[in-house]
Amino acid sequence: MPKMVCPKCRHRQLAEQARYCENCGTPLTRGAAGLAYFQHAAAALRQPVAFARRAGQRQFTSGLITIFLFSLLVPLNIYTGFQRLVGFVDNPFAGMVLRPTLAFAVVNLLITAYCFAVVRYGKGAATYREIAARFGVYLVPFTALLLLALLVALLGFHALQSMLLLIGLLGAWFAVPAFVILTGSSAEGPAPGFPDQLQGTLLVYLALLLTLGLFGKMLFGPLGRLLSEGWSLFF
Repeated sequence: MPKMVCPKCRHRQLAEQARYCENCGTPLTRGAAGLAYFQHAAAALRQPVAFARRAGQRQFTSGLITIFLFSLLVPLNIYTGFQRLVGFVDNPFAGMVLRPTLAFAVVNLLITAYCFAVVRYGKGAATYREIAARFGVYLVPFTALLLLALLVALLGFHALQSMLLLIGLLGAWFAVPAFVILTGSSAEGPAPGFPDQLQGTLLVYLALLLTLGLFGKMLFGPLGRLLSEGWSLFF
């Protein structure tokens, strides 16, 4: 029996009855499209760096799905984990979860845009859709951590949930831009001059902090005000 060939990347499959492309994850049979994202996520969990290097515009939609899931799971974790505390109980679900979900999605898309600007300035050939696809691939493991945090919260392990939430959120915002910039740079290396890959990553961090500082309360509503008040306890 002839081996199946992916209609998008033209990769010839090793398995005779493959349902997904072994190279890019494209569904090869009808009925498999509904499971395409889960195939994408599984590949990103197994080898995120290798998969991100191959990710292109075909993974753009899956990247957006991951960004939305990540953006939903962060406020949902905060709401379920801390609603027992004074100040969180009286805030409606829409103000504590739905509005922050949109805000986190906007912030993640802005981070993607910052990474794209750094990559293009460094003479990288990647498009915004490719950068967003790679951002989504690297975001999958952190999204899985947030999903795990939500599950352990339902079991009553709130301390563990807090640690997983912290790692998932801060780890994503600090690790993902660095890896996106590294994998998105030109094959000939970064362009000489300022900024190089490390400096570009630091610029993305600075842009993120400025974005949160200037628009955090407006974007995140009650959740942003409560988090800023809690953060002020450390200063």
